[in-house]
Amino acid sequence: MSNYKIILVTIIAAGIIVLISLFGNPSKTNTPEQTSPAEIPQIEQTPADKDETMISLSFIEPLDNTKNRVTKKPFGIYITPQNSPTQPERFFGYHTGADFETFENEKDIDVAVRAICDGILLQKRTASGYGGIAVQECQFEGIPITVVYGHLRLSSIGLEIGGRLKKNDFIGYLGQGDTKETDGERKHLHLGIHKGNAVDIKGYVAREKELESWVDPITLLP
Repeated sequence: MSNYKIILVTIIAAGIIVLISLFGNPSKTNTPEQTSPAEIPQIEQTPADKDETMISLSFIEPLDNTKNRVTKKPFGIYITPQNSPTQPERFFGYHTGADFETFENEKDIDVAVRAICDGILLQKRTASGYGGIAVQECQFEGIPITVVYGHLRLSSIGLEIGGRLKKNDFIGYLGQGDTKETDGERKHLHLGIHKGNAVDIKGYVAREKELESWVDPITLLP
């Protein structure tokens, strides 16, 4: 091989070595979109990170010892003036909520009602068959619901409409039985939970199938 060819080969080889040292193997070059997994910070996800729409399913009791208070009108019971466990009775139909009775020692004392969930106060007013009511919006499994608290002393509900209630916040006191505070009904809490954003305060529905629009409160309470 001539000296000229040897020099040319040497120059070419040197050029290749310089290019490799500057740029490395092109097939292994990382672009900004191809960051090595080892270079990505590993952040442990919390449940909230994984699903920001996750809603707490933790509800609380509106009254102490609630489950032992449901003794007369549970959810879904069919009521008529003839078969009702409370007399006299003026209503009929399938019960859309659960009634929580007062104990004997609560007859002449204020009984506080607490919010069972987080949400805005939508209504506080007088309604036929209830006396005073409060209606709150909440969510269950990501689905909106409205909660009806019936037979309250309207004057005891201090929060204004549009105000936010947190779980366990005081809503108001039960109305005095057999007065306009309860529209002539006994002293007790009617708790109704209606599916969706629409406010529906019906205490009874004519057809059993209509109960599908409501939730048994006992299934949500601890």
